Parts: sequence; structure tokens; C-alpha cells
Amino acid sequence: MGLRARWVVLLLLALCCGRAEARRRVVVISIDGLRGTTLADLPQRHLKTPNLLEFVAGGAVADGLVGVFPTVTYPSHTTLVTGVSPDRHGIRSNLEFDPEHTGRDAWFWYAEQMHAPALWDVARAAGLRTGAVSWPVTVGAAIDANFPEYREWESEDDLRLYRGLCTPGLAAEFERSAGPLTLDDADELLGVNDDTRAKMAAFLIETRKPDLMLVHFLDMDHQQHAHGPDSAEAYRALEHIDGLIGQIRAAVSASFGDSDEVDFVVVSDHGFLAVDKAFQPAAVLAGLGLGAPAGHPDRWRVAVFDSGSSFGLIVHDPKDTAAVALATNAFKRIATASGIAKIYTGAELAATGGYGNTFLAATMQPGFMVGRKTAGPRVTSTGGARGMHGNAPGDARLDAAFVAFGRSVPAKRLGRKRLVDVAPTVAALLGFGMPEVEGANLLEK
Repeated sequence: MGLRARWVVLLLLALCCGRAEARRRVVVISIDGLRGTTLADLPQRHLKTPNLLEFVAGGAVADGLVGVFPTVTYPSHTTLVTGVSPDRHGIRSNLEFDPEHTGRDAWFWYAEQMHAPALWDVARAAGLRTGAVSWPVTVGAAIDANFPEYREWESEDDLRLYRGLCTPGLAAEFERSAGPLTLDDADELLGVNDDTRAKMAAFLIETRKPDLMLVHFLDMDHQQHAHGPDSAEAYRALEHIDGLIGQIRAAVSASFGDSDEVDFVVVSDHGFLAVDKAFQPAAVLAGLGLGAPAGHPDRWRVAVFDSGSSFGLIVHDPKDTAAVALATNAFKRIATASGIAKIYTGAELAATGGYGNTFLAATMQPGFMVGRKTAGPRVTSTGGARGMHGNAPGDARLDAAFVAFGRSVPAKRLGRKRLVDVAPTVAALLGFGMPEVEGANLLEK
């Protein structure tokens, strides 16, 4: 039996538990970059976040969720909806490995790049309605009403392309209701801005009434990259996002009857560390004669696959053992002085669940990120970034956030859990199991 066929069988078997009589719905909201400790300790932070404060006071809240390697947005969001690590679901970084620069810095935009069933697949097998707004890796996903996350808008042509990537007719219907989308609605990096994301989420709730709704807010991540974790700018972004959550809650209240159980799950993908230095692994490879020579991008022997504050090394020719040995020995020799906290190879690398396409992976010390310069000193300034993530999980400051809130959710502290636990927890709230996951239902009694 093929892998996809086996998923279908397992998804159908997951339905054997049956549905509760009351209609159960779940709204999953991701606040990109929100530390688990920030959410868990929110009552002590004196921020204007009434919705999140209500969730924390009356819901099931984790002290943090230990993330996946690397702790960056696209692998982490894919783990949130699949319950498995990056080497299993296939999304190993934000950007695709493209050492010859042929793909316009392509991200992992497309659902077809995932190799594990997602929550929307479970929901579809159960006959449930699904909706999503700017959830990563959802272009072409089997989501009933989908505003996918896709690259930045730089022109009207980009906007037209975005409309075409949404569920057919959905963007036009939204624009008839909320007004035309313009370049002013754009996020600085990925698709639409948070305000427009909230409007789209409310629109889907009111018009499609999904059983599973997924929403991704991004600006807190932007502010922490630019100004650092715990900055005033980051907390102002969180306060603003709390207001957007209030808009979504209002749409839920207006759209669903009292007999429906609507639970909210607020999560994040990773936390943050402050940085002031950048390690340049591509410059090291160039110095070893392993990078691509000028004018010949296809003649590289070893290339860098980086993710924020971690990186892996990939060899062009798997038989080039001399290049692997030269690079491995060189990076181990300079590791400590270059800000590398740990190097993974062999079985130890495989055990991380990430960077499975590399022969060596490294995570940086606090204070260091990975740069992309191909010449010059191996340690430089960050070029303006003050916050970063992507390191191997473990440091509590990198933990993601989790709180579940609703009539079917008990108020309790969950302690420190794992990012892979979110998918089976959401599936359980909807009344079903999630097949072949690495995590467990956080709310199981």
C-alpha cells in the first residue's frame, strides 16, 4: 500500500470515535514569535490584552512548548498541523534549498511539498468544513475556504496572482464585502497584513462557518526581529493582535448558536533570542574552496542550508567524501570561536528530527545568528537584526506558546509540553484522533 493510501486509511480509522451530538468547532490562532513564557506569565506583564488574559485565566495554558529543529516559522507551523517533526513532514526550513539561486528565493509555499497529513485532511475525511487565513504551506491545500500565505506584494500583478491562489471566487467575494484589496493591505514580507488577516478570518467565520479555522498573525515576529524580544514594539504588536482576536471572537459570537461548542486554541511557532553577531558559514566554505566560484553558481561542492540561528551543510556530490571531511573538520575546529553552540552529525543529527537533508547541522550560541555573506570575516554584525530564532530547541526562551479556551476546556496549568502535541489536541477537540503523530492530546484526562 502506498504512503498516501495508508494515510487515507488511517484518517478514516481516526473517525471511529464518532462525533459528539453538539457541533464542535475550533478556531486556531497562531501569534508568530510569541514566547511561551510571555503568554503563561501574561497577568504579570500589565499589557492591554483582555482577550488573551481571559484565555489564560480560564483555559488550559502551557508554560511553553518545546519546538522543532529548526525553530523557524514554516517547519514549526507544519508541525502544528501535522503533529510530526520536519524530517517527517518535509518542510525543513522557511526557504527551499537553492544554492544556485534559480527560484526567486522560493519559500515552502505549497501544500504538495508536505509529506504528512494535516488537520485539514483529517477534517475533510470527517466531512467537516475548514477555513484558513495566511497559514504557512497552504497554497493548493485541501481547505474549503483558503486565503493562503504567499510572497510579498510588490505590484498589482502580485495582487492578481494572490487572488488566483485563493479558493476560486473567494477573494472576489471578500472584496465585494470588505472593499478591494490594495497594496496597502500587504504585509512587509508575506501576503496580507494582520489587520486584513483578521477581516478575512471574520469573513470566513460569518459566511462559511467552518468547523476548523486556522489564522496566522505575523507582526509580533517582525517587531522582535527589528527591535528585539521584550521590546516595547513587540508588546505593542501583541496588544494590537489581541484586539484582532477580539474581532474574531465577535464574529464567532454573531455566527454560531448557543448549541455549538467553539473552542479557541492560541499558539505560536517559536520564541526569540536577542542577537548582536552573525556567523557567516558560506564565507568559511569559500575560504576552503568548497563554495561556488564567481560566475559559476552550479560548481559548488558544499553549500549552506540556513534557518535563522542554525544551519546545515549539503554536499553536491554524495560521493565527494573529501569535501564532507574537509568541511566537517573545519567547522568543528572553529565552532566555539565562531559562536556555534553544537554541531550535529550522524545518528545525533538524525535524532533531532530536522536537517535530514544535510551531513552536518549546527545551532548557534545565544547572541548569534547565521548570515549569508560569501566572503570576508566569519563573524560580523547582524546588519540590523536584534532578535532571531531557528536554534535547536531547548532554551525556554525559544519555547512556543499554547492556551486552549472554551466550554469543553478545563482551566489548568499544563506545564512544559511539545509543539507536536498541538495537532492531536485540536483533533481531539473536534472529536477525532490524529494518525501517526509524535505528540499527545494535551487535554486528555
